[in-house]
Amino acid sequence: MSRRKRAKVENRELDEKLKQEDSESDQSERSKVTSPSPTSVAGRRGSSSSRTADNSKEPKKEEKASPEDPKSDDVEEINYKEMLNSLEGAAFQSRLPFDKMSSLEAECFSDLQGPSNCAFIQIRNRILKMWFADPKKQLTQEQAVKKMEPPYNGDPALIMRTHAFLERHGFINYGIYERVTPIPSPPKGKQRPKIIIIGAGVSGLAAARQLQSFGCEVVVLEGRDRVGGRIVTYRKGPYVADLGAMVVTGLGGNPVTTLSVQMNMELHKIKQKCPLYEANGNQVPKHKDEMVEREFNRLLDATSYLSHQVDFNYYNDTPVSLGQALEWVIKLQQKNVKHKQIQHLKALTTLQEKMKSNINKMTDLQDLLKSLKSEKEALLAEKATGNTGDANIQQEFNLRRLNREMKHLCNEYENLVTQNSTIEEKLTHLEANPPSSVYLSVRDRQILDWHFANLEFANATPLGNLSLKHWDQDDDFEFTGNHLTGVNRYE
Repeated sequence: MSRRKRAKVENRELDEKLKQEDSESDQSERSKVTSPSPTSVAGRRGSSSSRTADNSKEPKKEEKASPEDPKSDDVEEINYKEMLNSLEGAAFQSRLPFDKMSSLEAECFSDLQGPSNCAFIQIRNRILKMWFADPKKQLTQEQAVKKMEPPYNGDPALIMRTHAFLERHGFINYGIYERVTPIPSPPKGKQRPKIIIIGAGVSGLAAARQLQSFGCEVVVLEGRDRVGGRIVTYRKGPYVADLGAMVVTGLGGNPVTTLSVQMNMELHKIKQKCPLYEANGNQVPKHKDEMVEREFNRLLDATSYLSHQVDFNYYNDTPVSLGQALEWVIKLQQKNVKHKQIQHLKALTTLQEKMKSNINKMTDLQDLLKSLKSEKEALLAEKATGNTGDANIQQEFNLRRLNREMKHLCNEYENLVTQNSTIEEKLTHLEANPPSSVYLSVRDRQILDWHFANLEFANATPLGNLSLKHWDQDDDFEFTGNHLTGVNRYE
């Protein structure tokens, strides 16, 4: 959901697969009726990045992209057009499984079993392919029967029935196209069905147009002094700017793909590079921009965990909003920062107390060594007088005892010196790397708020109005591919 939002499915591998399968012979395609079904292309993203993660929502999660190569864009566009000219691509673009019936189709064609079921799937895919080949012109039942390739043209009744189903449910003959047959008239003695549509946004206008093509009499009610809903263009003198719905969020499975062809719409890929600027006009440093963006994604991941793993979706019998969850997670992070500060101070205090204790022990050892040294010197002086017999043996025993004790104390002293050296290194490291005193600085929070505002823009409402549990429920149904925008051309 951020400015560098990744596509949920990478189209390149899919396009290459479709291109390869589309180049197979017709005989190979026909064998698919009885052969095992290929893997469906209506797959989802390989990870939850997006939180995302994504929506993500995952929204979930995004990566910065290097500047795109125009040549690679051209190749991707060509592959996409080739995908629409394949059977599998036509099914994918219609959001239908390529090798089996959808639940709606299974309900409407419950009488088809075995070979008839397989024949329906092949006929459906070929009719969809016919439509995408020329969406500017109505595809009639007669044309579908005429263009249907053998052996699937052996049942014209099934072809017309399949065509009627696809047309009735808006899989073909939708958008802005040229009709080659008149709008159907109502049965004799009956009037056209009358329908009122509230709202002249793009959905209302598209529904009105489609219902008219079905022979209905439609009235559209709009409270504003203009049509278009969220689609609005600002014009002032030579300046033109789109204020809403200016981005096509992927062409894969998107009906805007058909509309763009029907209207000769010129679309351009939106580059993912989006530098941020501070209030003083300076660009946000790259390392800080990336750091805050990673933290933004981690926050969304945390809210997703709260919702889907902990089931923390209600508080005092009231649904928790995404905005509430984000602020709670931020407060927990701030509390964690304070906890780390306390742990850091405790570690410093513990090391300092250990060093203090060692120094005291070293002082005691020094005093004891001085005492033993004095005792040894006295024994040596006494031994020099030339004592013999038992007195000499006693002196030798005491000297050896003192030497042993002094050696033991010296080793203990050296160990304490080594310990203090290690403690000093640890203290130096801790003092040089104190934990942050705040979770996010004022500057960091400003950048994070930009991501929150961008998320609100993407959802067209404040975060406090978004349900924590359901705000990203459509992630698995998003359109695939790159984000694009149209080009306004005015004289």
